[in-house]
Amino acid sequence: MPIEVMLYRMVVAAAFGFIIGYERERHGRPAGLKTQMIVAASACLLMIVSLELETLHVDLDSTSVVRLDPGRIASYAVAGMGFLGAGAIIQGKSSVQGLTTAALLWAGNAIGLAVGAGFILPATVAVLGIVFSLFVLTPIAEQISKDIYYRIFLEFDGCWDRAAEIRGVLKDYHVKQLYTGFDCQYDAGRSTYEVAVRLKSTTPLEPIAAAFRKLEGLTGIRWAEGHVP
Repeated sequence: MPIEVMLYRMVVAAAFGFIIGYERERHGRPAGLKTQMIVAASACLLMIVSLELETLHVDLDSTSVVRLDPGRIASYAVAGMGFLGAGAIIQGKSSVQGLTTAALLWAGNAIGLAVGAGFILPATVAVLGIVFSLFVLTPIAEQISKDIYYRIFLEFDGCWDRAAEIRGVLKDYHVKQLYTGFDCQYDAGRSTYEVAVRLKSTTPLEPIAAAFRKLEGLTGIRWAEGHVP
């Protein structure tokens, strides 16, 4: 492969990495411009090296015990990218963050390999699809009402049963109750309810909290991320 072709492919791969990384950089996410350009250009270089192995061993013939596999280096590039992508994922109590960044790292790696192999047109189509998903589909997805999960901790004076009152408040606001835990400290004369709920992302939380505060004997209320069932 002429050196000019190699350089051209690496420049194209770096440009594609720049395009993919722009959206991450714009939103202050990790793996932005620099990372995506490095990933794409490096993957392209690995693919070029894989393709050029034959020219480095032109003296080998059919009697040689050495066997060349042009796809081996590229395959390890894909496997190695899995570790880098996993490092970008952060799992919270009810959500997983960094999946898009990890997917873009994997995509940048794949695009770099494709460009390095000479499949520039398919790589271009892939980049256009990624740009479409990031800049067109993302705003649409943000408008979709999603299920979110919370745990509500309610503290009351006394140890009598308040489950019916809690269910009444949740029913008024069309909140799905998943389970309710109860703990009573008789020596302190105080009870605690842990309520797991599911509601829509468009549901305001403050009116629900205000309704709970109207319950007789309520001394404290706290919201926390819930576990997705």
